[in-house]
Amino acid sequence: MFSMPKSFSDLVIKSIRTLPYVAVLNGTIFALIGLYLIWSASAFSSRAVETELAVVLVESKRSDNGQVYRPTFEARTAQGEARRYTGNTWVSPKPHSQGEVVQGLVDWSSGEIRSTSMIEWSKSFGRMIAFIGGVCFLLGATYLWYKRRKQA
Repeated sequence: MFSMPKSFSDLVIKSIRTLPYVAVLNGTIFALIGLYLIWSASAFSSRAVETELAVVLVESKRSDNGQVYRPTFEARTAQGEARRYTGNTWVSPKPHSQGEVVQGLVDWSSGEIRSTSMIEWSKSFGRMIAFIGGVCFLLGATYLWYKRRKQA
């Protein structure tokens, strides 16, 4: 498909010509990841029950972009038994403070607990990633379609 470049300028031109293919591939990947995030949060929302959650702990750690946080929630079953859950999502800014009581959802079968704001964050992040992926895909595909149509 691509021959070896003969000079630096030839390398630059060949690299630029591959950008639409990269945009289509990355756009597809981003769109699929975004759609998965939206689906995951929506599926959890549909199978979980709404309840009040206590924020018992907020872990923090330093990342490349500053401080990120992960809350630990506690919910009570109908029998009064306390269940704790620490998710695997680290977010910034800090979603909740320790000791806060927040609205959330609990899936008693899996033991998963998420606050309403964390679910909304997950959905909005998924929408943003899917949108960026869709735009990249459309730009790359439109350019490739235009280029092939022009050559014919």
